Amino acid sequence: MGHAREVDAARRRFLRDGRDAVAGGVVRPEVLASWERSAGVDTGRLAAVLIGVDDGPRTAAARRVVDRVHARDPDLDASVLVVDGDGVVLVRRDGDTALAEILDALWVLPGYAHAEHVVGTTAAALALHDGVAAAVEGPEHLHPALGVLAGAAAPVEAGDLAVVVVRHAEDGAVRDLPLARTLAREIGDEDAAARRGRILAVHDALAAAAAQGASWVVATDGDDLVLGAGARRLPPADQQILADLALAGLALESPDDPYHVDLPSGGCAEVAVTGIRHGERLVGCVVAGSPAVDEGGRREAEARRRQGSHVAPTSRRDFAADMRGDERAHAEARVRANRDLLTPSLRARQELAANLGQRRHQVLVGEAGVGKRTLAVEQFVRLHRDGTVTVLDAAEDGVRAAEPLERLVHRPPSRPHLVVLRGLQGVTPLSARRLDEQLGLLLARASSTVVVACLDTTSVDASRPYGLLLRHFHETVRVPPLRHRADELADIALSVLRAIGGGRSLRLSHQVIRVLEGYAWPGNINELEDVLRYVVARKPVGVIQAPDLPALCFTSRPRLTMLETAQADAIIQALYEARGNRYQAAAMLGIARSSLYRKIDAFGISYIA
Repeated sequence: MGHAREVDAARRRFLRDGRDAVAGGVVRPEVLASWERSAGVDTGRLAAVLIGVDDGPRTAAARRVVDRVHARDPDLDASVLVVDGDGVVLVRRDGDTALAEILDALWVLPGYAHAEHVVGTTAAALALHDGVAAAVEGPEHLHPALGVLAGAAAPVEAGDLAVVVVRHAEDGAVRDLPLARTLAREIGDEDAAARRGRILAVHDALAAAAAQGASWVVATDGDDLVLGAGARRLPPADQQILADLALAGLALESPDDPYHVDLPSGGCAEVAVTGIRHGERLVGCVVAGSPAVDEGGRREAEARRRQGSHVAPTSRRDFAADMRGDERAHAEARVRANRDLLTPSLRARQELAANLGQRRHQVLVGEAGVGKRTLAVEQFVRLHRDGTVTVLDAAEDGVRAAEPLERLVHRPPSRPHLVVLRGLQGVTPLSARRLDEQLGLLLARASSTVVVACLDTTSVDASRPYGLLLRHFHETVRVPPLRHRADELADIALSVLRAIGGGRSLRLSHQVIRVLEGYAWPGNINELEDVLRYVVARKPVGVIQAPDLPALCFTSRPRLTMLETAQADAIIQALYEARGNRYQAAAMLGIARSSLYRKIDAFGISYIA
């Protein structure tokens, strides 16, 4: 107890006067170093941040191991946590009710970040920073609110997860170091076994597609790309197209309906994209393709082979065959062009997923609040289930904005890692120089890292301070505003409703969805969130009806934009050519019938017979 009082007094002197006020030998060197790293933490309040849980395969492996702990040892009166490299609590299992209440009060909950730069020194922060097991007793926590806890932590093999055994400060933590090391080793073994299962599933799917007669087969698990023998003989540009389809299929969970793809070499391929599942989880995607050849020409070539090359074709020559072939190619090109016109968000997601899969750094351009950061993280997690994410605000001051990049430079991630630069348009000249320096070092040392920058403008201006950073990026992807994503608005609204509803039973009526689709949403997804929070505050459960919406949702929509006018013209032309048959018109446009119906209502298109 005497030593604990000395450490507590040293902590108070450190917070008041800095390191020079701490006498040597009172505080362990690794703890004192952590105090220095987290010197800017606000100790007046516990600022744990809700990030959310990345429910990837590593989290699933950790959950399976931790679920067995208290079953094996029912008398264990400690809580067991799994924390990721950003300090986010992924899993928590409790063995004592009173301790669980204390952890709840301190926001040590799944989804909340307790990183070193947020709450100060913790056992998990020491283990992840130093790469070895570590224990932190009560007063060694820099934040006074955490002084009631004692923790023993051990890093998992890859170094991006840590297992923490937490007790009350009176019970001490050192005795739990062997248990933490054992659990970390078990999580590593469980994750490795699951990874081997996913790899085998991808190879089995590749072999099955090849056995079914596909000429070219490409499979991926998000990290690695496997080419079949036929695909390896294709030109590199064609291989790239098939690889992008596989990566986009994994990220978007595309259906397996066959469709045509134009290859850079000049040919046309018929491909089918199929998801690969291991258990209940989507772990990969396989693309099976073959050349799209004319069946009549193939039969004619076979007849010549059988009778001799000197034998002329016996059938009557069709002088219009080439023209019909051109018409078919033009029809397919028209469907693709219409699909891109009517579903710009789908094209943006496909480009984003392909760039992430190929480690191509990119800038997402679009209005504020369209969900660029969320889209990037979502697609990255779908591609790399065990990947990690770092989000930083580029508009902060130079030193603070570059700190997360500097940490990654010193400890390059071993697994796929996404860095998201938010608010690139607000970067100052000083911040731009600091970010440029750290980005150059990071991209030179960490080959597994991909960077996505979010620019809240509709165009890129290289004369602005952020122009200094553009040399690090390979692609620009435009994310359309919410008013151009009527097809997705219902799904987006339901997703937001689930996030803010807190598990309550809430549904949107068909009439409400029509009202939401008819509004212009100048504030994009941020405004949609505000509207749904307004509704949830006044109607906590049940079916949300149109009268529950605020009055602004019923304001008349402004004149159609140029994009909306082009979309409406394409729909009207297709309806005329199909003589009012909406099924045929949807096929000509390359979109679903439900999407066509919504756009007809949104644009106010009259019935065309």
